[in-house]
Amino acid sequence: MVKIPEEALTLILKNDNVVLVGSVDSKGIPNIAPRFVLAVIEDERLLFADAFKNKTFDNIKAWRKVTVSIMDEETMGGFQLKGDAEEVEDEELVTQAAAKLYKYGIRVKPKKAWVLTVNEVYSLKPESNSKGPMISAYG
Repeated sequence: MVKIPEEALTLILKNDNVVLVGSVDSKGIPNIAPRFVLAVIEDERLLFADAFKNKTFDNIKAWRKVTVSIMDEETMGGFQLKGDAEEVEDEELVTQAAAKLYKYGIRVKPKKAWVLTVNEVYSLKPESNSKGPMISAYG
């Protein structure tokens, strides 16, 4: 896992903790959906929760690889975080996720909570060097 750059964390806050999450189902069909980042854990993992039955969590069960896009409208830049997602078993984190969703106006207890462990960070700036990762756990 890698440390999420401070600039990416700041941009998440600037976007009211809303990011786009990309996942793929067992048939290889992609999906993208907005999600609230409910917590940042040790600057390496992001906490999410799904209050409703949806494709994202089912996709995670089929294929753990997930990407998160954090867009900066002003600069047309941002970050893409890639990594592995897993269901949260820790009741304290699930409770924390539920409390955060409640603050965002979602009054339904989450069906599932999950964490994305970030393994790569890419720049979304439209320039030639954004093709490769800025940071990678893969060397």
